[in-house]
Amino acid sequence: MNSKKIVAYFQLSRPVNVLITFISIPVACWIAGGTASSWLFFLLAGITGALVAASANAINDAFDIDIDRINRPDRPLPHGALTPRDARKMWLILSIAALVINLFLNSIALLIVVLSIVLLYFYSARLKRTVFIGNLVIGLMTGMAFIYGGVVVGRMERAVVPAIFAFFVNLARELLKDVEDMEGDQREHAVTLPVKYGVTPALVLSTVSLLILIGATVAASIFALYNLVFSFIVLVADCLICVSIMLMWRNHSSTTMRQVSTILKIIMIIGLISIIAGSM
Repeated sequence: MNSKKIVAYFQLSRPVNVLITFISIPVACWIAGGTASSWLFFLLAGITGALVAASANAINDAFDIDIDRINRPDRPLPHGALTPRDARKMWLILSIAALVINLFLNSIALLIVVLSIVLLYFYSARLKRTVFIGNLVIGLMTGMAFIYGGVVVGRMERAVVPAIFAFFVNLARELLKDVEDMEGDQREHAVTLPVKYGVTPALVLSTVSLLILIGATVAASIFALYNLVFSFIVLVADCLICVSIMLMWRNHSSTTMRQVSTILKIIMIIGLISIIAGSM
């Protein structure tokens, strides 16, 4: 395999998203009460999550190649660096690897991984092109990464707050991505929320999701779920959420939606940092 193809596979995985997943799950394990002596389980869980995320991204691009020729012509498949068959092979190999690694963890964690792989496949094949259901699936799967981390250490209840944070950030982000991808979705008859009902309902739901998130962070501070450091750091995230809302309503262009999507990724990272610092 030549170096260009290796780079293309790396790009196909969407390494930033994979890295966030890889970091999020061990963090979830630690927040849920895991100890340093369980570091190997943390690592295996993180690798499993990263493999599932990378495989999901690969199969998503295999199904979306026609849409990406319009919306993302620089991606490896529409660019011609890889074929849909290459992407499907990548999905299969990474999915199997995730399942094998997860055999070293507990049975509930394995069940979550199996369900995640199946649901993310059907998301790419069908659910992504439906009104709102696909957005909910991705939000739930992102939140499930934290629940999975809690399950690995046997303390699922302590992973609920970061799971809620991840769910609402990514639900908003998925809705904005649908706005960003409207042109390609319309040509390929993908019946997403903004395609069927217009941009405004998608922006309203995204805004509601982000406002609920702000409310959740305020509630976490009021009820002292974490220490005072959490409140100071999460305030930065809340301010960025307000900036995101203003930007998305000021300009509905694809460029703006992409910028807001990037800001929401940063918010997710800041949220993780606030929870980590607030748990010390």
